[in-house]
Amino acid sequence: MKATKKDKVFNFLFKRLLHFFPIITVGIWFNFLYRFYKYDNGIDFVLFLLTPYLFPLICYRLLNFFYPIKEGASYIGINEEVFSPWLFSLRIQQIYIVFPQLERLLFFLPGVFALWLRLWGSKIGKQVFFVPNIVIHDRGFLELGDNIVFGDRCYLSSHFLEVRDNRFFLYLKKIKIDSNVFIGAMTRMGPGTKIKSFTKIPAGSNFTVNQKA
Repeated sequence: MKATKKDKVFNFLFKRLLHFFPIITVGIWFNFLYRFYKYDNGIDFVLFLLTPYLFPLICYRLLNFFYPIKEGASYIGINEEVFSPWLFSLRIQQIYIVFPQLERLLFFLPGVFALWLRLWGSKIGKQVFFVPNIVIHDRGFLELGDNIVFGDRCYLSSHFLEVRDNRFFLYLKKIKIDSNVFIGAMTRMGPGTKIKSFTKIPAGSNFTVNQKA
């Protein structure tokens, strides 16, 4: 794919910056904590609590507005001329890999984690039961129906990466699960996984690229 003017602009603005995004996020986060400690301002404390959630989310939504993340195959990397919005989105979400407790706190209130995924762009039905130790790498690439139960330590990744001809190859596709499905503990799902309604997935199952059940 040939790079467009839009790619050149985004690469110029963000290609180097994206590697520092997690540090920028943490810096802004703890800046509000410092300001609260120094000035005893309640607003700074509220911003300290909200920053690790709102700042990455707003940046992701803006990125997806100006340069939508599309499903399919592409090449990513610092030497690629075509800008990769997915790679930038990975850096945006990296804070939740470094500090997984941030998302686990959302489980204290019923339905908040499902709402959180919807804000990232996923379609989440009613009565979807997640456990706090679930791992979701692409928060905006899920389509889940109603009445779904996830067991312990399930792993959902809507992307696949490998090296081809000394370049990083990316394949991105939504994970889709229909209604009334039970997902056994430690199940792994890759990009393009499709689970039909009234299916029970045994514990430890492994779904590779575009696999169906």
